[in-house]
Amino acid sequence: MNLGIESEHTEFKRSTSELKEGMVSIASILNKHGSGELYFGVTPRGDVCGQEVSETTLRQISQAIGMSIEPKIVPEITVLDDNGKQFVRVSFAGADAPYSCKGAYRIRSADEDIIMTSAQIEAMVAQKIAARNPWDSQASRRTLASIDEDTLRRYVERGRSKGRIPFAFTNVEDALSRLDLLSGDSPVNAADVLFCKSSDIRLKMGILETHARTHILDLHQESGTVFELVDKGVAYVLNNTRRAFVMDGLGPREEIPEIPTLAVREALMNAFAHQDWMLRGSVQIDIFNDAVEILSPGWFVAGQDPVEHLTGESVSSRSRNPLIAKTLHRSGDIESYGTGIPRMKALCDEAGINIEYQRTPDGAKLIFHRNDAFASELARSGQHQTEVAGNKWPKTGGGGQERSGATEIRQDRADSGKIPADSGEIGQDSGGFRRNRADSGEIGQILSRLNANDKLIYDYIAVRDSVTSNSLSDDLGIPVRTVRDALKRLITAQVVASVGKGKNTKYKVV
Repeated sequence: MNLGIESEHTEFKRSTSELKEGMVSIASILNKHGSGELYFGVTPRGDVCGQEVSETTLRQISQAIGMSIEPKIVPEITVLDDNGKQFVRVSFAGADAPYSCKGAYRIRSADEDIIMTSAQIEAMVAQKIAARNPWDSQASRRTLASIDEDTLRRYVERGRSKGRIPFAFTNVEDALSRLDLLSGDSPVNAADVLFCKSSDIRLKMGILETHARTHILDLHQESGTVFELVDKGVAYVLNNTRRAFVMDGLGPREEIPEIPTLAVREALMNAFAHQDWMLRGSVQIDIFNDAVEILSPGWFVAGQDPVEHLTGESVSSRSRNPLIAKTLHRSGDIESYGTGIPRMKALCDEAGINIEYQRTPDGAKLIFHRNDAFASELARSGQHQTEVAGNKWPKTGGGGQERSGATEIRQDRADSGKIPADSGEIGQDSGGFRRNRADSGEIGQILSRLNANDKLIYDYIAVRDSVTSNSLSDDLGIPVRTVRDALKRLITAQVVASVGKGKNTKYKVV
């Protein structure tokens, strides 16, 4: 029998003559992953060679673990048999890192046990102290008056609809008490970050020209509750990355974002739920031409490996903020423990988006690698009318940053009556591509002077008989007030006309 190869979780020893080395591996694996297995009677290549096993053998292993590993653990020791060859499996687990072997601290790296630095040991000790009295369970400096009642009320309603909150909202104090979010008369820190509007900046969002980060094209800094910040972050990514609108005949259209919206929401919710709030940093969204990056203060806690979560090998739900995670789970904002990252990867795999985690000096960085073929693949959709909205990278000027807009590439049906199939060339415009109804003459000159949102709205109307301001807002993800202001400018420019009055007003190109 072959058991495979040694890994960060598994160590093989030929016999109990290597008992001392085995103890070192137990402590190292515990410090890295919190659990693992040690085998005696197995070669380094995973072949069962067997060894003589007696009650004395098992007692020696148990006593060696008891005298070598601190803090104490209680392993499971099992005798196995392979065609007459006996070997021993030692399964162990512990959540009290750092663990030492005979006073020395090591950590697993591949199949090696490496001496830990003093900084690594100090970090684990700090995590241990925090785990016993988590920051999110400690009383905050806020009062009950600071809680945003509407946010809490909506939260309770979501939890009731999921069947995870059994009570109805009556008042702030009662709800927080039932949710275990009070310490005496004060909201705990979990209630502070979830239900109080922040006074400091908790979310930074920007568009950068290159990864050298020397030219910022757009920058927004936001405060608010976690729920508000997640909504703002999702909208920012959606409005500044490509998306496709696919229509089949006269039926309802389907919007396909370049990066799945649910994956972005899961990523942001995880970033806020598991960040190290004691670092007082902000979650950050950076959008590049080839990637969207979400940075969160604080790396994964000891025993959590993002690669193992991405592959589905690990479903551990250990968090530095267990009360925040529990609270978000009760409302369905985090769907289930330990499954968020695999689900996010599955969504991105389906969309052809590669994702990865990288460790930074300040914490964790999740990277969505943007697919350059997104637009061209959707444009080849065949019988359907497809529109792909993309980034427009604004130029800075006047001492500040312009708000980013969007341009688009469209493959419209020849019989649409708006843009014939042979209507001319597709011209490039500041990093995006567009096919205008008229790219020369008076209309072309007027359109060239419009801002990005006005151009996007004009082009959207151009391929339809008529639209309302509300449908424009819903489909393009632009606030309705912004849409109405843009329509006024387009009407003044005499490139769009309105038909009807009041809520029934529709708009069409002139």
